[in-house]
Amino acid sequence: MKYFTRRHYLALQNREEAARDAADADWEDAVERYDAYLQSIHQDLPECIRPLLDGFYLHDARVLSMGRQGDTFLISLQLDVPPNELLTITYTLAGPPDVETETFPWTNPASPVVDWLYEELELVREGGRHSFVHSILFSNGWEVRIPFHAVHMTTAFPLLPLPHSRKLVPTPGPTSQTA
Repeated sequence: MKYFTRRHYLALQNREEAARDAADADWEDAVERYDAYLQSIHQDLPECIRPLLDGFYLHDARVLSMGRQGDTFLISLQLDVPPNELLTITYTLAGPPDVETETFPWTNPASPVVDWLYEELELVREGGRHSFVHSILFSNGWEVRIPFHAVHMTTAFPLLPLPHSRKLVPTPGPTSQTA
């Protein structure tokens, strides 16, 4: 990741006020630089890649699973924001994913609970072709970089695990988007 790095995230965990203030300022600078970068590539983004940026609030989503089969990489999430939809992101790979499995000092490597922290989308221009890299930092400290050509996103409303209340959520039709 170029903007929201492990180093930045770890600095935000510092308990000393001066260090935390410096980390907050550094984080805000990273937010501004990333936003400027996104504006610079916005016109080159296919319409259906934009939900990765604007369509869903992915921060604190629970990672249910992720894996690869051939040229496809899939991540299944349960969004943190009510009504806590299930979101499946399916990438058509442009190359092998890179998974750095270094954990944060406070995490239990055996814990099955992993949340999505931050992500970055990068446009890669090679010759006359465009591809993308989606970099994701997870709550266990893992960073995953997924190079892709196309993405397909599908949502569903969960029956299990139940959302925060025990009432079933109305089930409008699923949303599906492809790039």
